[in-house]
Amino acid sequence: MSSHERVPNELWLEIFQFLPRDYLKDVYSTDRKFSTASRALVFSHLVFYPYHLDEPLEYLALPGNDGVQLSLERLRFWSSDQIAPFVRECTIAPRRQRPGEAEPVRLNFTDSPNILMTSFMDALANFTGLKKLSGRRVKFTQAGLAHLCRIPLLKEIVIDRCGIVPDEIVDTASLELRTTKLVYRSAVVANEDRNLWLTIVHRGHLRQLEATGSASAVSNTLADGATFPNVDKLRLVMNFSTMTQNLVVLSKFPAVCALQLGGWGQIKYEPSEQPAIRAADVLPLLREYHGPCTPLHLFLPKPTLIRLVIDGCGPEELTFQLRGEYGHITTLHTTVHDLDRNTLSTICRCLPALIELHVTVLAEIEDGEYEDGINPRATDFFSTFADTPDLPSTLQRLSISWEFEFESEDAEDAPVASTENIPDFLAMRDKLRERCPALGTLWLDGHDFMFRWRQLLDREEESYEDVEDEDLREGFEDFWEGR
Repeated sequence: MSSHERVPNELWLEIFQFLPRDYLKDVYSTDRKFSTASRALVFSHLVFYPYHLDEPLEYLALPGNDGVQLSLERLRFWSSDQIAPFVRECTIAPRRQRPGEAEPVRLNFTDSPNILMTSFMDALANFTGLKKLSGRRVKFTQAGLAHLCRIPLLKEIVIDRCGIVPDEIVDTASLELRTTKLVYRSAVVANEDRNLWLTIVHRGHLRQLEATGSASAVSNTLADGATFPNVDKLRLVMNFSTMTQNLVVLSKFPAVCALQLGGWGQIKYEPSEQPAIRAADVLPLLREYHGPCTPLHLFLPKPTLIRLVIDGCGPEELTFQLRGEYGHITTLHTTVHDLDRNTLSTICRCLPALIELHVTVLAEIEDGEYEDGINPRATDFFSTFADTPDLPSTLQRLSISWEFEFESEDAEDAPVASTENIPDFLAMRDKLRERCPALGTLWLDGHDFMFRWRQLLDREEESYEDVEDEDLREGFEDFWEGR
C-alpha cells in the first residue's frame, strides 16, 4: 500500500477543500483513492441550464435536439446514486449563448418547451443532501414545486425573476416549503408569481427573508393576518410615502433582530390619517437597522436597538434624524456627503455611548482646490479632529475615511498632499486615548494619506502611509475586525 493510500479519506478531504475547483477536477482524475476522497467537493455544486438565453433579443430557447440530449445525459449523471448524494448546492439558470455557438432554437420549436426544467424537477428527489437551491428566470409547474417542497435538508432558496409555466394552475394549499432562508427578487414578474413563495413557505420554519420586490407584494400576501413568528433577519424594499401600510407589514415579523431596508419616497401622513399601527409597536426585538436615513427616526427610540448602518446621506439629514439622545446605540457605520467637526460632534452628542464609529466621507474636489500639493479638506479636518466636542469616552474602535471625487481630469493629476502638512497622527492618537481610554483601533484615511493603529494584547501596531492607490485599503475589514 502506497503512503497516500494509508491516509484516511477524511484527512484528504480537509486538505482538498483549500484547492481551487479546477485543481480539484485534476485531483479527482488522478487515481481511485483521490477520486473517492474528493468526490464530495467536486460534485458539491450543480449548475443546470434548462434554457438558453439569446443576448440580442433576450428570448429563452432550447439548445437544439442534440443540446437537449446532452443536457439530459448530464442530468442523469449528476442525479445518479453515485453522484447525487454529494450535491449540496444547485443553481438553475438560462445559459447565455457564447460567441460562435450555433443559434439556439426558439422555445416553440417543440410541444415541450420546458422539457429540461421538467426533467430536472423530476430528478430532485435524488438530491437528498441538497441544502441550497438558486433559480433565475425559470418556470415552475405544480409537480416541480411539489418536488421542491419534499427536499429533506433544504435550508436556503434564492428565487430571481422566476414564475409559473403559462396556463399552469398551482394548488398552493397542497404545498409546504420548509426552508430557513428565502430570497426572492421579483420586480419584473406578475404579482401572483411573486406572492407564491410567501404563500407556500412554512411560516414557522422560516428564519431569514429577503424580498427585494416592493413591500406591497408582501402586504397583499399577508392579508390574512398571519405572522412569521421566527424570522429574525428581514430585508425589504418599500415606498416610504406609504409608511402606514409598511408598518402593518413589519408587524408580521415580531422576532426580527436585524432589519435591512431599501426604498424611495418621503414619509408623510395625512392630518386626518389614523395609523393602523404605531412604529413603537412593531419589531420589539430589533437590534440592528441597515438602510437609508428616511425612516430612521421610527426605530431609534427602541431600547433594544444597538447597531446602525446608515446608507449615504447628507450631514444635515443625518443629524436631523438623530435629534435627541440615544444612549442604547453602541455602533454606527455611515456614509455622509461631506463632514465637519461640528457635525461629528452633533452625531456623538446624540449617541453618547458609542463603542464603534465608522464614518466614510464623500466629497468633491473642485478645480483650483489643490494648491501647492495640498488637499485642505482632509488635512484641515484631521488637524483639529482630536478636539471634537462630545467624543464618547466609551469608543473602542474609530474610523474616519475620506473619499474624493474630482470635478475634472486635471484635478486628478494634482500632486498629493505634502508630508509637511500631514497632521501629527501620533500626537492625535495620544490625545484621543486620553479622552477615550478604551480606544484600541484607529483608522484615519485622508485619501492622500492614511494612519492605522491598533492595540493588541502584547504589542501595538501602527503605520503611516503616503497613499497613491487603493491596495492598502483592501485590508480594512481584516484590520477592523482584528484579524
